Formats: sequence, C-alpha cells, structure tokens
Amino acid sequence: MGSNGSDWQEQAWTFHDKVGELRYYVGWRAASVARCQLVGSDLDPDTGRPTGYTENPTVQRIVRDIAGGVTGQSQILKRLTTGLTVPGEGFVAMIVRDSESHDTYSDGSPLSAEDKDNGEFQEWIVLSRDEIKASGSDGLEFTLEDDSKHLFDENRDLLFRVWNPHPRKASEADSPVRAAEDTLTEIVRTTKSIDNAAKSRLVGNGILFVPQEMSLPEQGAPGVDPLPGDPSYPGEVPYAMPSASQQLQDLLYQVGTTAYGDQESMAAFMPIISSVPGEWTDKVKHVTFDSQVAETSLKTREAAIRRLAMSLDVAPERLLGLGSNSNHWSAWAIAEDDVKVHVVPVLETIVAELTKYILRPLLEKEGVDPNQYVIWYDTTPLTQDPDKKAEAKDAHDRGGLTTKALRKYSGFDDSDGYDLTTAEGWQELARDKAAADVSLIPALAPLLGGVANQITPPAQQPAINAPTDTTTAPESETLPESEPASQPDSTDEPDTVTSAAVLAFVETFTARALELANKRRRNRANAAQFRGVPMHLAHRNLPAVPATDVPKLIEGWDASVPWDRVERLGFTRRAIAAWVERDAVDELTKVAG
Repeated sequence: MGSNGSDWQEQAWTFHDKVGELRYYVGWRAASVARCQLVGSDLDPDTGRPTGYTENPTVQRIVRDIAGGVTGQSQILKRLTTGLTVPGEGFVAMIVRDSESHDTYSDGSPLSAEDKDNGEFQEWIVLSRDEIKASGSDGLEFTLEDDSKHLFDENRDLLFRVWNPHPRKASEADSPVRAAEDTLTEIVRTTKSIDNAAKSRLVGNGILFVPQEMSLPEQGAPGVDPLPGDPSYPGEVPYAMPSASQQLQDLLYQVGTTAYGDQESMAAFMPIISSVPGEWTDKVKHVTFDSQVAETSLKTREAAIRRLAMSLDVAPERLLGLGSNSNHWSAWAIAEDDVKVHVVPVLETIVAELTKYILRPLLEKEGVDPNQYVIWYDTTPLTQDPDKKAEAKDAHDRGGLTTKALRKYSGFDDSDGYDLTTAEGWQELARDKAAADVSLIPALAPLLGGVANQITPPAQQPAINAPTDTTTAPESETLPESEPASQPDSTDEPDTVTSAAVLAFVETFTARALELANKRRRNRANAAQFRGVPMHLAHRNLPAVPATDVPKLIEGWDASVPWDRVERLGFTRRAIAAWVERDAVDELTKVAG
C-alpha cells in the first residue's frame, strides 16, 4: 500500500491537471455523487435487495455518525469519487489524534470544545496512494490535508481501500481514464502544437533577408580599446570577424529572448533592419518566423475530444454540449440517464466497502445481526424533477394530490391558501369561485349570503338612471333603476334565491374592488397593517379616504367580469356597477376602528 502505484496512475493525474475537459468530467461526477446521501437499509428477505430504509435505531445511528454527519460524508463521497475516476482507487482512513498536541483538524478548522475536553478526536479522511508512505519496516505514514504527518496505529486507526477491480486482474485498480490514455495524450500533444504556433509569433517580426554584400547592425556597444602599455592590454590577439550567419544567429537569439520575456516589448513587433546599398534593395526579402496553426491540428484535437467523450463514463453530451435541438427537458432526461448509468455504480462501489469495514463490524459489537442491514444511498437530490407543477396540477385535478401538496410543488406555502378552518376562509373561496364563474353564484348564494347579509340592500328602486360611467361613484345615495327582469316590483315580496344572487354578485365584485383599492394603497410605511389580514379587508386598518378618491382606487374592478353572462342571468351592468361602487365608497370612507 505504501508503493507509488502504477505508471498509468501517475499519468492519469497528469492528464487530470492538464486536460480541462477531463477535469470538468471528474468534477461533475464527484459533485453529483457528493449530493447523494448515505442511509441505513434493511435487506428484503425475499429479494435480498436493499429496501432503502430501516427503522433500526442502531443502524441509523452508525450511518449518521460516519464522517461526523452529512457534511463530512459529502466530502468523503466527493474525494472517493475523484479517486475512483482518475487512478481508480482511494483509501478511507479513520484516525484518532491527540487533542493536546493538535488544536485544529487536518482541514485547518479549530477543534470543538467537546473534542478538546475528551483529550483526543476522531477524523475521517480520504487519501490517495501518494499520501501514504512506508515508515519503518511495516509502518505507514499519512500526509494529511494540512501537510502534517500521522503515523498509522493499527490498534486505534482504521484504513481500507476502495477501488474499481480490473476485469483481468482484480487486485489492480481500473478507471475510465486508464482506457482513454491514448486519446488524452493526443489532446495534450495537439494542444501543445497549437500553443507552440502561438508562441512562435512572439519571437519577433521576422528578418529581412539580404545579400552577402550587406551588413547586419552591430549589437555590441561602442567602447575604447585599451592601448599598449595599459594594464588591461591583452597583447597582440588576432581578431576574427564573426561570419554573417553567426551574427544573424546571435541577433535572432537576442531579439527572440527579449520578445518572449516581454511580450509587449518592441522586439516583438519591429523587424530586424539591415543596411543595404541602393542597387541591392530589390534583393531584400522579409521572412517571418511564426508558424501558422495547422487546420489538421485543430481537427485532430476536436476529434480526440469527441473520442474522450465517448470513452468516459458519462453521456457524450455532458462534454460536447446538448446541441441546438435540446431544451431544458431533454437536458433533464440526460441527467437522469447519467445518474442511473454513471453515478449509481460509483455509489454502489463505495457503500459496499463502507458496509464491509464500518457497519458490519460495529453491528457485531452491538449484538445485531450484520447480515440483515447494509449502507445504501439516496439519489433523490439528483433525480427529482426540478419542475413538477404540471404533474402536480394534473394529480390534484384527478383527486390524487392534496391542495396543500399542490401549493408546495407550485412554490407557495400554506399562508397563500384558503384557511378552511374558518367561515371567512370558506367565504373567500366562494367569492373567488363566483368571480371566476358567475353561473355558480346561485349555488354559492347560501354560503355567500352570510357575508352578504351584512350589506343592507336598497329598500326600493328609484326611478332614475344609473350613471353610464362605471368608474365614477354615484353622487347621491339613491340607486339606479334596473331592468324589470332583474328586479321584482317593489310592492311584491322578493324571491329569496334572486335576492341572494343579487347580493352575492354585489358582495363578490365589491370584494374585488376593495382588493384593488387596498393594493394601491399599500406601501412600505403601512405594510404592517396588511400582515395577516385578507386584502379585501385591509382598509379597515387604514385611515379613511375621501369619496372622490374611491373611483380611481377601484378602477378596473370589472375588467374580468363576464358581463354577458351576468346579463343572461337577468341583471344589468348599470345596477350591479352602481351597487358595487356605492358599497366601496361606504367601506373606504369609514374611519378605521
């Protein structure tokens, strides 16, 4: 275990650090597994399959305490998944450390007061093979997250390996990256080729090719040679003039070094200039050094990325994109396939080892049959549809879902619904139903009548016409004349159902008008007055308004009223509108309290 592992594992980590597409895949897979939860589970006595839950408190406690709880378990799952995906293995360690010599956990966070008082504390960590070294003849030394060292104590610590067995030799680890080694090498090589072509442009802006008779610019700074007799005079030294090619080589090196070191320097933009007699000017040629990015390199890299997407344990669309023909719902379908085919196998590998090394030994100590339980997983956070409003509405309409559950799936809470534990809640529901379908008013009249009776109907119909402008409140308290078909003769005893229907109309539409008025009056200063109060009654907590302001406040109350259906029931628009506006004036001009 303290060995350096196989060469391909070292290369796999190198690819993980260099290839962004691979890094994304590993990160996506690890994050997906980390969102799942570990749960204790019974084994079905008939099928032997995990049931996904257990009521055994001992099993629940053991699973809950793994890695200190949900947060620690998430980190364990995340790093184990990275290990299983890249080198094909990871090592889970449960170590006990002395709190007197350590004041922080391995992640740098301070110790809890409880762990300080206990004198020792327990940590769950996941190690790579590189973080486990041989110590002495048979000991092991761990390198922890904070780069500190821990000597493995087999009497107190626990260490076990989680790995993907290779099909040919089960003791060896296997991973998706191992089979994609050639493809990843091709991606790295073509990327390097493209990068080198880009860097070649930084060497300079080329040279001017000149005939041999021309001279290159001198690079040495002018100075004074020592004279004979001076201490620094070297004596007679034959002078060898550098060849033109040597001068060119030295010059290119100097310019290239400057341009590469400082990409903003003028050496990266200006050509090298050579002096030339006039008769040689037509012989001068400008040659650049930059390499053009070959089209084949780009196509080769793109093809290699596609091969990588096909070879990894993930839907190819995850790396290549969903494409123009995909939408939100097809994206969700791909995610579900990813969970079933590519995430669940990782979880099953992990929970199998946790059951073997953690759950069963502890159950044996507790005197519980270890063969009846396993550690299992819950993928609900990954597989739950993000938008179930349509399904919830359909189930609610079919009687398969409660109204409370429908509100939950629609993003509302119970305070947004009707309080059917009170008479007022039922009346509010009846008003809304009647406003949506006025043909229901006669049927709802008995329920609405309890509230409608608080409004005193007119004793008789005055022989005047109601104002045609329904947005202006009547100036007098007299009521407009209604159609004979809608109102019985004042000398006759009114029909009970007809009177209740009229009052239901007025009550329903007045509530709508008051709701609009109160919404328009609500602001930050009086927001507290609206809390816990139905919107159509909120004005009772507010100051009265002048009667002249009411028409503007209730404007639009009749926008959704199906007047054709109202009139088919025998009521006139003028009469209903006048009543609504009169009652709105009465309510809004009252002094609160």
